[in-house]
Amino acid sequence: MQNNIHVDLSDGEVKVLKCLKEVGRAMEVRELAEQINLSLNSVMSYLEALNQKGLVKVLVEEDDYVELTDEGKRYAKEGLPERRLVEKIVSIGGQVPLKILKTVIDMRENEVKLALGWMRKKNLGEITIVGGERIVKVKHPIKKDPVESILKIVMDKERIKVREIPQAVLTELKNRKLIAIMPQRRRIVSLTDYGLKVLERALQVKIVGALTADLIKSGEWRNVYLKPYDVTAKPPVIYPARKHFYMEFLDKVRKILIEMGFIEAEGPYVETEFWNFDVLFQAQDHPAREIHDCFILLEPSKGRLPEKEFVERVRKIHEEKWGYTWSEEQASRLILRSHTTAVSARFLAKKPKPPVKMFCISKVFRPDVIDATHFIEFTQVEGIYGDRGVNLRVLFGILQDFAKRLGFKEVKFRPSYFPFTEPSVEGSVYHPQLGWIECLGAGMFRPEVLESLGIDYPVAAWGIGIDRLAMVMLGISDIRELCSRDLQFLRSKTVMI
Repeated sequence: MQNNIHVDLSDGEVKVLKCLKEVGRAMEVRELAEQINLSLNSVMSYLEALNQKGLVKVLVEEDDYVELTDEGKRYAKEGLPERRLVEKIVSIGGQVPLKILKTVIDMRENEVKLALGWMRKKNLGEITIVGGERIVKVKHPIKKDPVESILKIVMDKERIKVREIPQAVLTELKNRKLIAIMPQRRRIVSLTDYGLKVLERALQVKIVGALTADLIKSGEWRNVYLKPYDVTAKPPVIYPARKHFYMEFLDKVRKILIEMGFIEAEGPYVETEFWNFDVLFQAQDHPAREIHDCFILLEPSKGRLPEKEFVERVRKIHEEKWGYTWSEEQASRLILRSHTTAVSARFLAKKPKPPVKMFCISKVFRPDVIDATHFIEFTQVEGIYGDRGVNLRVLFGILQDFAKRLGFKEVKFRPSYFPFTEPSVEGSVYHPQLGWIECLGAGMFRPEVLESLGIDYPVAAWGIGIDRLAMVMLGISDIRELCSRDLQFLRSKTVMI
């Protein structure tokens, strides 16, 4: 390479080489960036390329420098406390009784003690007893203090090398916590002889990237240097726009449910307790309604209930079945939806004719301690299937079919309890590495729920914590990564189904 002075140079690389030649000495990279008016990142990129081509030499120097602490900055502006103390005493006669010292000098109480200590240590003054009274007496005023000088220099320059400060002064600065020692790495760049030859050639010869018809016709091609084309060079990595990997996963879930004959429904995030709890036969004194189990809105605090006939039907069922006085005011209280079953209730309240096959993929909100497996908001996949003859066996078949389409080979169920379904079950799927994973609750809507909604046919319902399944299938150990905005992490993830 050293014998070839036809080197492919970008405009930025030429700019760097020209600056080094004109200055005629090695330069610190920051200084070089300022001289050619380019960002430090751009200059570092050019220097890396030039260094590989042997056109520049980059030397890394490591050193420590000092920065002022807040106290150091204050002393740099106001002066050391011992100086201010001595100058004040000199201005009122050279001595002052110790007991009134604090009243005659405008200093913080802790600074007065500090100033007295350093005044005596530097032999600027003393405390003597005259007539039984302690007197602060100045021996001689401060003319110049090297510590103060260094503070002002650092204040002006912002930083100074540790090795440039005398050892005694450095020790005092450190002991008084006026400075902080910071590591420094400097990159010094210089132009090589080969780099100078390449630059001179580049300035003499026009470099072109493509041989055009005009260059051939005019004969100008004889006087230019054609940049070589490297057919082995790798193209730049391009990251085109794409959906968030978790959104892609949820789209896959949505597609499966649509293929199974279900239609999608939506509902509001801010919901009344009526739809979230009361319609679902959940008593108003149920623990899930407490503030530690759901988010309660303060403003606005109340929502609108549906038609009176519907509300009265719900009231009657609660008071007759649960045996308490039902409160319409509590039912109108606004909360953040704690489960998507509220969407199913709203859907069924429209009294659709059977068969009814509906699903919802949406957020729910519950107060929780955030960690790797818990979050205050998560996604549920809600589903209902209502028709004459629908029973628990039919529900099991639907859930097994869904799990297998999603990639899980085995599903098992065990009895459970939910206020709005009877019988109720919890379902788990089997993962080859992690074993059985609990992921869903399901059951047949209770007669009290269907009566409230005016439905006269059986309805199977389920709710799936799809976040947990996604974590398993996408190889994620922290639920917060499902909401990640880290581009490097996002580019590394693909849907594994």
